[in-house]
Amino acid sequence: RLHIPLLIGFDAIHGFHTIFPVPLAMAATWDPILVTRVQAIAAKEASAAGIRWVFAPMVDIARDARWGRMVEGAGEDPVLGAAMAKAQVRGFQGPYIGSPDHVLACLKHFAAYGAAEAGRDYDSVYLPEDSLRNVYLPPFRAALDAGAGSVMSAYMDLNDVPATGNGLLLQEILRREWKFPGFVVSDAFAIRDLVTHGFAADPEDAAFRAF
Repeated sequence: RLHIPLLIGFDAIHGFHTIFPVPLAMAATWDPILVTRVQAIAAKEASAAGIRWVFAPMVDIARDARWGRMVEGAGEDPVLGAAMAKAQVRGFQGPYIGSPDHVLACLKHFAAYGAAEAGRDYDSVYLPEDSLRNVYLPPFRAALDAGAGSVMSAYMDLNDVPATGNGLLLQEILRREWKFPGFVVSDAFAIRDLVTHGFAADPEDAAFRAF
């Protein structure tokens, strides 16, 4: 009725049927062409199973080894992170969105999720804007320049504003500055958790604020 297509999404972080090294290990090869080939295989296998959308790549920069999810990204360097992000998008999506045997990529987690205080997952992030723009955003921008079709908002709050209700991230940067034409999906329960953050009064208010 609303002309919203059914999209079957799945985490295919380092392979689907064929399991490859984790993204941190693939980044250590310094070989974007290899990484593109790996994700193209994952895309082909996922597509054959009826999946059209993968919740990958994770392009968060991580500089605190205590953060357990750093294994899903490319490490601490934004230049390498940008190269790997672009390579993964090309592998997943192919030459264009809708390419046969390929899937839609989803960049996560927008943004600065890997900078959580003390490496505690979901914890608050406090960053000056120059660090945000020079360290944590370049992989996202590179992946969008490669044509990524979707972005996942993060759980945590950035400078006291939850990422899933953050106008600077989702409107000012993503839409107005970068002209992103694709769609944004929340991480699991991230909209509901706006209530936990104290950012929304109840689930209805949370949905309104996220929208």
